Order: sequence, then structure tokens, then C-alpha cells
Amino acid sequence: MAEENRESDCEVQSSIRNDRLGCVRFWSPARRKLLGLVLGIKAATFVLALCAITLFPAFNQREYTQDIHWPREAPPTLATHFATWDGAHYLFLSEEGYQRGSASCAFYPLWPYLIRASSWLTLGDHFIAGILLANVLSLAAVLVFHYFVERHHGRSTANGAAALLLAYPGAIFFSFIYTESLFLLLVVLFFLCLFQERYVWVGVIGFFLPLTKAVGVFCIFPLLLQLWLKRERWRAYLAYYGPLLGYAAYFGIMYGTTGNALEGFEAQRFYPNQPSIANLFDVPGFLAHLFMPLRLHGMLDSALDRGLFLLLLACLYPMWRLNKVYFVYACFVGLVPAASSWFLSYTRNVMMCFPLFIVLAHLLDRKDRGFLLWYVVALSGAFQIWFLLRHINFVWTA
Repeated sequence: MAEENRESDCEVQSSIRNDRLGCVRFWSPARRKLLGLVLGIKAATFVLALCAITLFPAFNQREYTQDIHWPREAPPTLATHFATWDGAHYLFLSEEGYQRGSASCAFYPLWPYLIRASSWLTLGDHFIAGILLANVLSLAAVLVFHYFVERHHGRSTANGAAALLLAYPGAIFFSFIYTESLFLLLVVLFFLCLFQERYVWVGVIGFFLPLTKAVGVFCIFPLLLQLWLKRERWRAYLAYYGPLLGYAAYFGIMYGTTGNALEGFEAQRFYPNQPSIANLFDVPGFLAHLFMPLRLHGMLDSALDRGLFLLLLACLYPMWRLNKVYFVYACFVGLVPAASSWFLSYTRNVMMCFPLFIVLAHLLDRKDRGFLLWYVVALSGAFQIWFLLRHINFVWTA
């Protein structure tokens, strides 16, 4: 037994490589170059969007009028193209708050509340506050992600993982009023502190994750596995209460604002497939949606969504070998959204399963197959441009 414990400890130390890579500086030349790259990509995104809006106006008026939209009491404006789909819901929650019976109650509170708080800096303009926050937080998230991967897996893997993340089709949401920028920053910080054994910060960050996205509460499971693998003392397990208290705070906010703690769950009835934990146990329903007739990309019948799901499944074994904590996180954050919503918005949701990009970088970033990494980056980047042109015109993206 003692021999097994020593082997397990060595495996964890090998996977996160704290001893050898712990001296990595955050503001290294690599991160400064990455900063310039991300800023360039963001600038190009907005220039491309503005050119497309100006030269090829194709706004989907039918979809725009069927849901909560922004501005709510005025015709579409230029800014409307940058506040489509979920962005309009977050702006509604930021400006008006939760209201019982509203479809917007399905969205989690930390992001719209952060927009509301930041609007004080933009003279009450919630739209500008949301756009600025999304871009600043996503910039920070990418830099922290690169630092985290370099610290634990080396610079080459960090470069590849960052390239794959930035080129990923769903990365367009890092530039719009979506919660992914905030969640990615929080979850990478969570793992960074977890591997550095800073459990007070793990608990604090864990508190905010369930307030950001539904999958945030699943950070409990990689946390518990890491504590068990490290044979930590009981005090470290107090970090476990952070996510639990955050989830309790979510129900408290819903009850305080709508009078119904489960209003957010009940609001899922307004959306296709009606996402629910109960769907996890409906295996025939899941298989029927997995193998239904498909088109390249649509709300309910996307081949791209299902292809990414199969890609994640294929990467689970390499992920297990790389780091078991990553594996547990991916099982919950990557697989549960696919089964609970039957692939609705899966292209965007799986992006929060950040170990997938690390594993892909490990597999592709080799001398004998290095060209594959940049081929995947180029292909993903092409899909991202396509996603951008669809999203700004209120055509379903993710």
C-alpha cells in the first residue's frame, strides 16, 4: 500500500511538474507576444464584423423579433449586431434584473451583475460595459491559460494549446457579451491555485464558478480528486465548501429576485431540448439526438456539435494518462452538457473544457506531425470566421 501511495504521488507530481516548471514568470517574452497576438485578433474580429455589417447586410429579422432583443424598445442598431442571442439576455438581466416567468432566468447571475457594476464606469451604458468586460476578461483568460500550461506542460505545449483555443470556432464569444470570458478566467485560475496548493483561493474562486455557469459546480470533483491524490490534511478540504456555498448563493439570488429558488431551472422550458439533468438518464433520447439526420451546423441538428463530442470522447484516454484531475473535470464539464441538453450549444459549451486543448496540443505538437497542429488551427480559424458572420446577423451559431 505504501508503495502504491508513493507511485500515485509521483504520478501527480509528474503530471503537473511543479518542481521543474514552477519558476516560470508570468510576464515573459512569450506572454508579451501572445498579448499582441490576442489584441490583433480582437481588432481583426471587430473590423471584419463592421465590414460585413456595412457591405453585406443580412440581419435575420425573424429571429430577432422572436426573443428578448437589444435594444428592447427601439429598432435594431449597429450595436444590435454585437448583442445577439444570449448577449441580449445578459443585457436585459443587467438592466432590469430577474423577473419571474422570464426566459432570461435560465442564465446565471454573476456575469450580468458584473456588467451592471461596471456600467458605472461607462456612464450607465451596459452595452459598452459588457463589450469591454468580455474582451478584457478573455484577454486575461488566454494569458493565464498560456502561463498555466507552460508552467505545468512546457512552452511548446502552451503555444500550441493557446493557438488551438484562439482559433477555435467558439472563441468568437470571447469578443461578445457572453459569460465564457469570465468562466474561462475563473476556472483556469481555479486549477492554477489548486495545483499550487493555495486552497483558500481555490475556495474563493470556487464560490464564483457556480454563479457564472451551470457547470461551475462541477469543479468540486477535480478538487476532491486532487486533494485525495495529494493526501492533504482535513483543513484543505474546507475549500470544498466554496463551490457549495456558491451554488447555495445562486438559489438564494433566484429566490430573492423571483420568489422561486428553482426559477432558473424552470425557465429551461423556454428553450429547445429543455436542458435538464433528467436528460442524463434518458439514454434512448440521447442516442436518438446523436444519430439523427444532420446538417453542418444548426441549433438542434449540428454535425459540428456531434463531431466535437466524439473528439472529446477520443481524447479522454490521453487526458487520463496526462492528468487524472483533467480527466475528471472533462467528464463533468465536457460530457454532462452534451447529455443534459442533447447537444444544444455544445460547440460553445465544450470550449470551457480547457484540458481538451492541452491534450490536442500534446498530440499534435510533435516534430513528426507538427504540420497537423497548424492545419487544425487554420481549419478552425476558417470556421471561426464563418461563425462570426452568422452570429452578428442573428443566425444561430452556438
